[in-house]
Amino acid sequence: MQVTIDGVQYAPACLTSSRIGIAITTHNRPEGMKRALEQHMKHLPAGAFLVVIDDGSKPAAVVPGGMQLLRHESSLGIVAAKNASLTALMDAGCEHLFLWDDDAWPVADNWHLPYIESPEPHLAYQFLDLAGRNKLNDMAVLYRDDKHIAYTGQRGVMLYYQRSAIEKVGGFDPVYGRGMYEHPDLALRIHNAGLSTWAFADIAGSEKLIHSMDEHEEGTRSIPRPDREALVKRNVGIFNARRDSGYNGFASYSSNPNVVITTLLTSQPDPQRSEKMKPDREVLQPWASSISGALPVVLADELKESPCGADLHEVTALSMSPYFARWLHIYQHLRAHPEYHLVWCTDGTDVEMLREPWAEMEPGKIYVGSEHKTYADEWMKANHHGKAYSEFIELHRDEPLLNAGLLGGSREDVMEFAHRIIRQHYLIESHRFWKMETAPATLVDMGAFGMAAKAFGDRIVTGPRIHTVFKTDGIGKEIAWWKHK
Repeated sequence: MQVTIDGVQYAPACLTSSRIGIAITTHNRPEGMKRALEQHMKHLPAGAFLVVIDDGSKPAAVVPGGMQLLRHESSLGIVAAKNASLTALMDAGCEHLFLWDDDAWPVADNWHLPYIESPEPHLAYQFLDLAGRNKLNDMAVLYRDDKHIAYTGQRGVMLYYQRSAIEKVGGFDPVYGRGMYEHPDLALRIHNAGLSTWAFADIAGSEKLIHSMDEHEEGTRSIPRPDREALVKRNVGIFNARRDSGYNGFASYSSNPNVVITTLLTSQPDPQRSEKMKPDREVLQPWASSISGALPVVLADELKESPCGADLHEVTALSMSPYFARWLHIYQHLRAHPEYHLVWCTDGTDVEMLREPWAEMEPGKIYVGSEHKTYADEWMKANHHGKAYSEFIELHRDEPLLNAGLLGGSREDVMEFAHRIIRQHYLIESHRFWKMETAPATLVDMGAFGMAAKAFGDRIVTGPRIHTVFKTDGIGKEIAWWKHK
């Protein structure tokens, strides 16, 4: 049975929610948006999911009744608007994602078919140059056959993605601020991940299917020229460095990509307490209540109720020291959640956030806790056994002692840091099994944490901006991100 409402053919949600998604972003161009919607409705694929993202238009954008509208009350820029588009389409279960500007639209039925029938997971409507006398001369054709055409650069008029590509590398990177170069960056990350044949490609003959006002120099830009030039100047260096390095990192398209993780592992005795901790959510409540600008996540092996405001993820109870088990669980959790952007892993019973660190965290830096002691501290010597630890402690005896209760950085860096701790632990345990090491097992992770940190060299950052003075109940809280004991 076919259902038609106001001239638009619809299909049951169970048949359509996982197929074709169309998102149109708009900002302060009501007449252009009206015209674009009229054209989209004329050529809308059967059963397509359509959403309009209004990036803070004044007055607010208006869409026909029954059409989904998502609005930013104030303008957040291109990156945020396009990521909101991806979020809406991914959440709707769409497999084929079409992201449109409000100054372009389809001009033929079945315009979408060549895109979704192509094996390429990412394509974009391209025009080599402006249609009139004015010319940009900023792109060239690299490749052409009867189905595809590839270029040296990319326009952002209409962007097509298969869901699998977004799941692999994420969305538009917030490092580009309000925008410019965000979409060729995503195209390059898809290409560098080995998913697409060309970074910047389109289907052959797309000019017969799609009209772009930019191409024909119609209407006005949504971003004034001086603002565009400033954004280009800000972002071109980031893009060029990534272009030439083969970068293919994941960028979260979520509106809340930051996360703070703690663990409460109570199935094994705590080596420093000589007894098991109780699976009591109240011991984590001050930590959970302090977190802002991020999702608090608790990884627990026995806890059944999360502290208020936090997400609880049950993990397997392991027969190993909870100080090493926590890094295994953290690594596996981060591996399973590529949508995360910035990550902190903290103790949960004696750490609280004093102010948000997110805006001040620098790409590539890794933030760690520390104490007003050195590695020559007697506690370190008494609790770390065997050649690897004793040599490390002696080599760095005069350096500040890093504390494993605080670790922050990008998801990729934190995941690598955690994996290094686990590798070190299993290597030493293997040496003990092979009788290469006869010392008793080390049950605390401070030494392994320090070893992992050394592998990152001068990327490690610690000090009073990161946390209060350890075990002083808040000395330095005026400037610190975290309070630690």
